[in-house]
Amino acid sequence: MKARLLAACTAAVTLLSGCTFSTSIDGLLSPPKLSVEQEQIYEALRRAAGSNISLKYPKTGDYLSAFIVSDIDGDGEDEALVFYEKNLLQSEENALRLNVLDQINGSWRSVYDLAAGGAEVEKVMISRLGSNSRTNIIVGYSMVNRGERVLSVYDYRDGALTETLNSSYSLADVCDLDQNGENELLIVCGQTVSQSARAVTYVLARDGSYYESRTALNEGFTDFANLLYGNTADGIPCVWLDGMTGSSTIQTQALTMQEGVLTLVYTDGDSGIRTSRQSGYLTCDLDGDGIAEIPVNTLFPGYTDATESEQIRMTSWYECRGGSLMRKCSGYYSPDQQFSFVLPRRWERKVTVKQDALAEELVFYKLGRSLEDSTLPLLRLCITDSADTLQDRLDNGYVLLCSKNGLRYLAQVPETTDPLGLTVSEAILLFHA
Repeated sequence: MKARLLAACTAAVTLLSGCTFSTSIDGLLSPPKLSVEQEQIYEALRRAAGSNISLKYPKTGDYLSAFIVSDIDGDGEDEALVFYEKNLLQSEENALRLNVLDQINGSWRSVYDLAAGGAEVEKVMISRLGSNSRTNIIVGYSMVNRGERVLSVYDYRDGALTETLNSSYSLADVCDLDQNGENELLIVCGQTVSQSARAVTYVLARDGSYYESRTALNEGFTDFANLLYGNTADGIPCVWLDGMTGSSTIQTQALTMQEGVLTLVYTDGDSGIRTSRQSGYLTCDLDGDGIAEIPVNTLFPGYTDATESEQIRMTSWYECRGGSLMRKCSGYYSPDQQFSFVLPRRWERKVTVKQDALAEELVFYKLGRSLEDSTLPLLRLCITDSADTLQDRLDNGYVLLCSKNGLRYLAQVPETTDPLGLTVSEAILLFHA
């Protein structure tokens, strides 16, 4: 493939359960090879449940194996959790089951089995919550069409698995949002016919009761495209939610927790800035400083009267400071190619961008009286996965900015005496991928 044209198009949004993306292991051509311990657990399961079973794997999160080995009852020894399906059940029966196995006299044995709360395992978390020392088994399930999700929290003790909490959810995670050294269970729900969008945190008191704190979210949030942990510019730890408000639009709300109370950091619309944008533009930590930035779309100069297909979007990244959103920087961002170039301050309102279809490049120009009159090139960017194209570009004065996922990102900085001229060092510092 030759160098790719850097088109400003929106990537398809992957709806997630938690903050990590993963494909189902169920779809692999052959199951992963089991370890010796897993083979022993599997044989113990087959002895208890029969041989006509299929293992099921969580789709996201830290636990992606069908065999989850952990000390879930605090006795100092590991138990095993295994998700499986009984084959040949009637279609109206729930085939998914959860089995607990323990080591008895040095051998794995099934000690408890129950019907799972859904058709598929989305995510598994094992954690203490709040000040209680109990280990909680937190499982996110989805129904047959994966459109509905249910979260179950289990407590394993005295050889039995007991459900202590059940809730619908869109996203769920375990985090220490208030940074007090104790974890909370965060559940985020989109709006449905019967319930409004909301976020809820749960912690366990020492007596085993749940303490919850909840806050209403944007009533238009039907699902969520992204969950990100990051600070405000004031250093307040937050969780940032990119909520779906339409089939291809998102808005962002930030939550923080102080003294056990979950609250919104700002109201969308503060300072006249709205976070509504195309769904590929997700909240991120653009420069790795620990502060979350929200990308909001405008147009590069000269494109106001252009057709939508011809327009090139400028992205302005906003950070939260003093409870309000403030612009941090602006530049070009490509969700599909996962890179951004931040405009130096001296370029703002003085530079525009064009696509060079022949050279398959994105070119930044000094802004003239019109787009057609903008002819002084200041920077050229291109992407390639071809070794031949890479070498050809390097031979013609391009520099390699970075390599990622088999792609090479290159830049050429034309020589100019214009004050807007860029240095190679600046180009490298302002590029993010």
